[in-house]
Amino acid sequence: MKHILAVASLIAVTAGSVMAMSTPADVLPETSKAEAERIVPNGNFDNLTSAQVNAIEAILFSDNRNRAGQIRAILLN
Repeated sequence: MKHILAVASLIAVTAGSVMAMSTPADVLPETSKAEAERIVPNGNFDNLTSAQVNAIEAILFSDNRNRAGQIRAILLN
């Protein structure tokens, strides 16, 4: 019984730590934000929705040559 409680408490502590370290869905990760700011220097990447974050990350990882225009269009919406 003590082992079960010890394992359960260890899982709870670990899960809490993982949740604290993960990035919220509506925040662009720092590496993606740096790359997006390099492509669109005057873009405002604060207060994005989770859909905008997902779309910008998809553009960053694509091989499309018009990434700057697509990111600007997302930031306007």
